[in-house]
Amino acid sequence: MDKLENLRTQFIAIQQKTRVGDIFQSIGEVLSDTLTQVKVQPKTPVQLPENGDDALAKMKAYSQRLDNHRSGDGLDMVSDADLHLAAAQLANPLPKYRDTGAFFFLSDVIQNDLLSDEQMRWLTSYLISDDVLFSHIFEPNNAAIYQRSFSILVLSLLLFTQRTKSAFMAPQQLAIVINQIALYVAIERDTRGFIGTNGWAHAFTHIGNAVAEILMMPQLLRADKLFLLASMLAGYRELQQPLNMGETERLVEVTMYSANAHPLYHDYILLTLKLWRKDLVTRQPPQNEGRWHQMYNRARFFNAIILRGKDNVPEKIFNYVSETRDFLT
Repeated sequence: MDKLENLRTQFIAIQQKTRVGDIFQSIGEVLSDTLTQVKVQPKTPVQLPENGDDALAKMKAYSQRLDNHRSGDGLDMVSDADLHLAAAQLANPLPKYRDTGAFFFLSDVIQNDLLSDEQMRWLTSYLISDDVLFSHIFEPNNAAIYQRSFSILVLSLLLFTQRTKSAFMAPQQLAIVINQIALYVAIERDTRGFIGTNGWAHAFTHIGNAVAEILMMPQLLRADKLFLLASMLAGYRELQQPLNMGETERLVEVTMYSANAHPLYHDYILLTLKLWRKDLVTRQPPQNEGRWHQMYNRARFFNAIILRGKDNVPEKIFNYVSETRDFLT
C-alpha cells in the first residue's frame, strides 16, 4: 500500500493548495501529472467472501420481517453480526449475494432507519478502508471490482442519509470519506458495466452517485467540492478502457449540475474541456487501442453534454462543446 499512501499524500497536498487558492487553472494538469504514477501491477488472487448462503438466508429472513411491517416501527434493529455478514457479501461476484442480496438489504435497512448511528459510522469506515475501497485497484481487471464498485454505491446511500436525514458522521469522518472518494474516483480504471453471469459492476455510474451526494452538501467548502470534481474529471481523462453502458451520461449529469450551481465550477469545467481538446492538438495521434478509447471516451462526454440540451447546459459550455465536437470525432 506504499504506492497508495504516496498518492494519498500528494492528493491531500493538492487539495490544500486548492483550499488556499494557490492553484485553480492548473488543478487538472497537476492531478494528471500525479496520476502518471498509476501503473498496472501484476494480478494477485482476490479473496472472495465465504458463507454466502448463510448470509443470504439471514438477510432474506430480516427483509421478510421488514416487509411484514409497513415501516421499521416495532422491528428490532439489525444486529452487528448480520450487518458485518451483509457488508462482506458486497465483494461477492455472484449477483444474488452481492446485488439483489447485500445491496438490496443494506439499502432497505439504511432507508428504513434500522441501523444505529454507531453502526452507520462502522459501515462507513469499513467501506472507505483501503482494503475495501482500493482492493486490487492497481491490477488488471479483476473480481475485486465488485467490492470497490458496490462499496462506493452503498457509500452514496450513507452520504444521502448524512445530507438529508441524520448527520451521523462527525466533520472529521466526513472529511476522511471525501478524501478517500476523491482518490478512488481518480484512480479507478475498471470500466466494465455488465459482466456476463456476474451482473453489474458499473463502478463509474456508482462514482457519479457518490460524487453527486457530496456536491449537494451545502455546508462543505466550495474548494473541497471543486477538488472532488477535478479528481473525477482527471480520472476520466486518463481512462484507456471504454465507457459504453451509460456511465458517461451519469458523470456528465453530475458535472453539469456543478456547472449550473456556481461560477467557480462552471469556469473550471470549461477549462477542463479546453484542456482535453489541447491534448489532441499537442499529442501525437493515437497509436494503440488504449489511446483510441481515451479519445472516444472524451467524444462521448462532449456528445452527452449536447444531448442534455441547450436549456440544461450553461451557454458558454454548450457553445464550446458544439464547436469542438466535430474536431474530437
